[in-house]
Amino acid sequence: MRGRSKGLAAASGSLAAIIVAASFFLTPHQARAWPAGETGDVAIDDFSTTDKDGGKIVIKHIEFTNTNLEKEEVQKLLTPATPKDEALELVKKLKADKISMPSIELSPKAGGLVRLTGFEASDIDEGRVGKLSIAGIDGGGEQNGAKLAIKSGALALEDADLAEVLKATGGAGGAPKGRLGHLTWQSVDIVAPDDTTPGKSIHVAFGSFELKSDYDGDVMKQGSTTLNGLLVEPAPGSEFATELASLGYSKIELGAAVGAHYEAGAKTLSLDQFMIEGVQMGSVGLKADFADIEPALFTGDDGARMQALLGGSIASLEIKLVNSGLFEKSLAFYAKQQGATPEALKQQIAATAAQMVPLMLGGAPDSLKVAAEAQKFINSPKNLTVSLKAKGAPLKAADFMAGDPSAILGKVSISAIANQ
Repeated sequence: MRGRSKGLAAASGSLAAIIVAASFFLTPHQARAWPAGETGDVAIDDFSTTDKDGGKIVIKHIEFTNTNLEKEEVQKLLTPATPKDEALELVKKLKADKISMPSIELSPKAGGLVRLTGFEASDIDEGRVGKLSIAGIDGGGEQNGAKLAIKSGALALEDADLAEVLKATGGAGGAPKGRLGHLTWQSVDIVAPDDTTPGKSIHVAFGSFELKSDYDGDVMKQGSTTLNGLLVEPAPGSEFATELASLGYSKIELGAAVGAHYEAGAKTLSLDQFMIEGVQMGSVGLKADFADIEPALFTGDDGARMQALLGGSIASLEIKLVNSGLFEKSLAFYAKQQGATPEALKQQIAATAAQMVPLMLGGAPDSLKVAAEAQKFINSPKNLTVSLKAKGAPLKAADFMAGDPSAILGKVSISAIANQ
C-alpha cells in the first residue's frame, strides 16, 4: 500500500501544485506587469517560472481586480522563493474583487504537460473567498516508464472562510477550524505510477464529490458530504491486484455519503447518515444521536473540541449491513484458506455467533434475540440492522471509561433484525 500511495501522491501532488501555484506561488520571469488604472487593478502577461522540482509553469495572463496589494506585493505573492512567513502575511492581507487566470500550464521536468483552465476567484477578503472555480484540468506524461495522466471536470467552491485559520498559523496550540459553504468537484480521473510494480500504473477516479455546510454564526447547523463513483483499479501484477483477485474482484467501486445536523439550543448532534457502498460488495450504514454537545466542538481550538467530545453523551446508535456479494466472496476466500467448503464454514460461523453473541452482551435479556437474528443473516446474508438505545439518560463518556461492560449493557436496550 505504501508504494501505491506514493505513486498516487505523485500525481495528486502535480495536480495540487498547479492549483496552489495558480493561487499564490508563481515567479515572474521577464514578464510584463502593470497597474491598470487607479482602481487597484494589477495585470501580469507572459508569465513563466519553475516549480521546486524544476518543472516549468506558464501563465499567459493574470488579473487581480480592485486589489489592496501593490504590484510588487503581487509579484512576491506569486514567487516561490518568497519566504513562507512573508507569503503567508500577504495571503492574510489579500483583498480583491476578482482573480482570474484563464490558462495555467505545467511541464514537469521529466516530460509531459498538464493544463488547468478557467481559474477564477471572487470576493477575496483576508482569508475569505466568496467563490472559486476551475473549469478543468487535463494532461499527462510518463514517470519511470509508467503512464501518468490527470483529467478533471469543473471544481466550484463557495463561501470559504479560512481567516481565523490563517491568523492562527504559526501560533501555539491547535488552529481554529475553517468554514466551507459548498464545494463540488466533477469527473476526476488520475493514472499514476505504482512504485511497487515498475512500469505499471494505478487508476483512481470518481464521478463527483460534493460538500455542503450551513452555519449559524460560527456553529454548524447541518452538513453533508457525498462521493459518487469512486473507482480504484490496481496496477496489473501488483500485490494489491493479487489481493483483490483472491476475493474475486479486479477493481473497487465505491460510493459514500455523510450527513449530520446540530441543534445548538438542545446541544444535540445527530449523525443522520454515514454510508459506504461497494459495487458487488454491499454497504455499511451508521446513524447516531448524541446529547450534551457544547458548541465549542465547532468553534474552539483542539483542546476545547476534545473537551466537548468528552463531555458529550450518546443516546442511540444504529448499524445496518447490506450484502451484495462481499459475504459470499469472503466466505469462499477463508474457506479455501482453511481447507473447508463455504457451506461448512458458514455453519461454523453461525454456531459460533449463537454462543458468543450472548456472552459478548453479558447475558442481557435481548442477547438471545440478537444472536438469533445474527444467525439468520449468516445463513441467508441479505441485510442486518443492530440498534442500541439508552434506557434512560444518554450514556456519558464516563460510563464507557468505567471499565465495566455489564454496567453499560444494563443501561441500553439492544435489538437486531435480519433480512427485512
